[in-house]
Amino acid sequence: MVARRGGTLSVSGEGTLADAALAALADGSPLSGRLSAKLRFGASGPDAAALAANLAGSGTLTLTDLTVPEADPAALGRALARALEIDDPLREGRLPQIVGAELGRAAAQARGSVSAPATIVGGVLRAGPLDLDLGAARWTGSLAYDLARGRLEARGLLAGGAVPQGWTAGAPAVQLGLSGSLGAPERSLDTGALATGLAAVVLQRELERIELIEADQMERQRRRARIEMDRARAAAIKAAEEEAQRQARIKAQQAAAEEAARQVRAREAEEAARRVRSPEHAPQEAEPAGAQP
Repeated sequence: MVARRGGTLSVSGEGTLADAALAALADGSPLSGRLSAKLRFGASGPDAAALAANLAGSGTLTLTDLTVPEADPAALGRALARALEIDDPLREGRLPQIVGAELGRAAAQARGSVSAPATIVGGVLRAGPLDLDLGAARWTGSLAYDLARGRLEARGLLAGGAVPQGWTAGAPAVQLGLSGSLGAPERSLDTGALATGLAAVVLQRELERIELIEADQMERQRRRARIEMDRARAAAIKAAEEEAQRQARIKAQQAAAEEAARQVRAREAEEAARRVRSPEHAPQEAEPAGAQP
């Protein structure tokens, strides 16, 4: 309904859009899919520009088979795996670069249709929350479209994907959005949440590496102490053997000396016995009394 009161024009009504191709709404748009909407609206103002600026309303918005380029839903798992393979993955700018490259490997395609409440305030259509099932991940957020300027603003959280060992931060997630005209929207990316989870994994791995180094050092010290103990034991055994051999030599020498002394004493006794038995040492017989020479 259109009405004029003095210099003010008033417009109110209800509109329905059914399965409109996004590519048709903006020639050459990289976005594809179908848009449906049902809205009640109204506006007032002195001219068309004022009507657009004051347009307000509410209703529902539905997106079907939405495809968004450079938003690969499996990107986050691959990005984490890549980040953990390099040195210092948390260096400024490195993680966004990796995630951006992985997102660019494929488009994201939402499964089925998704609907959300919509409002128009000041000529800006807003819809949300939108929950898009992308298969390997989900995107949850909202969108706004400035009807007068033809500018899109979509902001949300892309979450999901494979996680590395030791990951404790829940599903990997980044802030992913689009802004600009429907014909050439620009991607925006914030990896702060992903960096926080990655930092925890990097810290844990560093602690484990330090523990392994310390354990290796302790094992080396234990082996060194064992080697020194074995050397000391071997030296003690050798010294004991040498001492035993020395004592054996001493005993053998003592036994030899005693045997030599015994033999000397035996020879001396035998010699003494021979002297006793010798004729020179026999006693002379006494001459009988009265014998004549």
